[in-house]
Amino acid sequence: MKRNDFILIGVVLFIGLVSFIGMKIYENTTNLEDGKAVVYYFDKPVLEILLADGSYTILDDDSVISVDEDNFTYTVKGYPYDSTDQNVVVIEYKDHQVRVIDEVSPQHICRKQGWSSSPLSPITCLPNNLVIVIQSDVQDPDAPDDITG
Repeated sequence: MKRNDFILIGVVLFIGLVSFIGMKIYENTTNLEDGKAVVYYFDKPVLEILLADGSYTILDDDSVISVDEDNFTYTVKGYPYDSTDQNVVVIEYKDHQVRVIDEVSPQHICRKQGWSSSPLSPITCLPNNLVIVIQSDVQDPDAPDDITG
């Protein structure tokens, strides 16, 4: 390889590193303290957790197994679910963030994703058909909608 090849590789790596760091900084600035975490099970919203105080709204009684209000943990069905409660997903709320603390999947991907309070970082647990999406409670009147784009 020639000198110009090394320069090109160095420039591409530098641009990639700067882009990665910039996206991480942008992601951290989009954290919401007044939003809500919406838990979807099979594309159906089953639970909403307010990030301001950890209060919750159960949207589907069949999918939400239990709620521990003292420890701010919420237990929802995992897939496949059986009546012995062996396949459940436990979600924890703390300091305006949510995370998965217990679940059954081959590589425990849901648990490894950690805390989230940013709309740019949904928690995805595909083996259990569960997704936790962070949404803002406040609607921006200048934001485009589905009709105007």
